[in-house]
Amino acid sequence: MKKTVLKIILGIITSSIIMGLIFYFFLFLNPLRIYEVNTLKWIPILIAIISLYVSGRINKETPTKFLPFLFLPFIIFKLFNFAYFPFILILMLAGAIALLVARNNKRFKYWKLGWIGAIGIFLFFLFSQPLILEKKDFGYGNDGELVNANVVWNFNAEKTFKIPSHVLFDKNNNEFDIAKITGETHLVTFWATWCAPCIKEKPELAKFKREFGNKIKFIDVSFDSDRNKWVQYLEKKQPTGMQLISENQQKTSRKFDFNGIPMYLLVNSDGTYKKYHSFEVVRKVMMKNP
Repeated sequence: MKKTVLKIILGIITSSIIMGLIFYFFLFLNPLRIYEVNTLKWIPILIAIISLYVSGRINKETPTKFLPFLFLPFIIFKLFNFAYFPFILILMLAGAIALLVARNNKRFKYWKLGWIGAIGIFLFFLFSQPLILEKKDFGYGNDGELVNANVVWNFNAEKTFKIPSHVLFDKNNNEFDIAKITGETHLVTFWATWCAPCIKEKPELAKFKREFGNKIKFIDVSFDSDRNKWVQYLEKKQPTGMQLISENQQKTSRKFDFNGIPMYLLVNSDGTYKKYHSFEVVRKVMMKNP
């Protein structure tokens, strides 16, 4: 029993170290300069497979009833905003397959099928999102398109994105489904009172609202966790346009597939939209297509 406990602990520690190192390599060092690396789902899937395989090898003779403890390091996915439903189920499935492969390596047919399943999950998510590498002087053009970027693949380049059904709340805690914003052009701004770049752009955004207020509608969505601070800001600044707040920043950002604020969505009357990281780019696009 003591030997089993030690192996489980060693497996948990080893798995945690592997997860941390791979996250650090991709998300912080990012030597390949991968664009929007924080949104790529294949990275946590790769981490789940490698970490559970290693901890599984350490515990290949550990009784099955103790194996769920090897999933404890998955709490790390929460820190990097990947532990959301239903994606966490995909991570657990990939990890479980790797764990079983590590334990059944002497049974060739199960080993082979297991790896086919794990690699299949990884490849599906690898190619389901664009892989874009930032080159020197990377940025955005006047039309919002990427400049100095190497598109390795992007099978969604021609895909039209439509506003999904997603409930937000006003300052009186009334629900509002953002999918309802059809029939007119809208600029949706994601921001927070703690976001310095967001606050810095507020004066220019207010000016822009006055300039284009008769042509498009404006919605500001706050990611503040402190609701009172958000309400105080609204009462003090009295911004124009609909003011909403997300009760789950992680869920909201995943709904629209972006990471980091400020973020801007220019939504057409039919509900299709395009994302912009820069308010200056939004301005240029509107000036070009008033």
